[in-house]
Amino acid sequence: RREHRTAPSSLIYMADFSQPLPGTAGALDNNGSVKETLKSVLTREFWRNAAESLSSEKALRYRTLAKSALNPLEFSKPAQAEVLPRVISNGFKFLPIYTVAVGVPLALYTLLSSWWLCIGAFAICGTWGFAYGMRREAASLDIAGVPVPKPLACGGASLLLMLLTGMISAFAYAAVLGAVVALPHAALHKVPEAGGFDEESAALNAAIPAASIVA
Repeated sequence: RREHRTAPSSLIYMADFSQPLPGTAGALDNNGSVKETLKSVLTREFWRNAAESLSSEKALRYRTLAKSALNPLEFSKPAQAEVLPRVISNGFKFLPIYTVAVGVPLALYTLLSSWWLCIGAFAICGTWGFAYGMRREAASLDIAGVPVPKPLACGGASLLLMLLTGMISAFAYAAVLGAVVALPHAALHKVPEAGGFDEESAALNAAIPAASIVA
């Protein structure tokens, strides 16, 4: 007669994987928080809030600024004594326009022109993403057993990566080239009157509620 033997109860419950392994609970919580963040980006409420922020007073001011920058009636040939004051005044006034229209495309073109720059950019994004995404609840990062504040650790690592990949010199070249490209516009554009943008932005803000009431 064949006998059936059962394994001891200690062996049966030895391979119980119903509970997370020690040290993995925090990683699971971090992964869950990243998933929740991605889900919130895909919701309709997130994009509705983004659309509302675009219609704010600051966005209206930038819209007015861009309209003035492209208005051909506000261009004129400057006298020799007016060139430097125009460049300085318009340089500060239209700095957001120059950054978006000239600086960002030149920076992206410079970044994509070299594999080293792309690797450095991905490494920097990964560093900040790890510190403020996966380790968002931690106040510091442990480097060689020493707790370092996250801004200091990420800033130091980013500076080191930028030096190793030549990103600083590349971006400096892009900034100088962008200034040269924006220089004719700053010299030929008339200096905006003080308060002109604020008054027009206020008029636009007053027109939005009136339009909504009429609708």
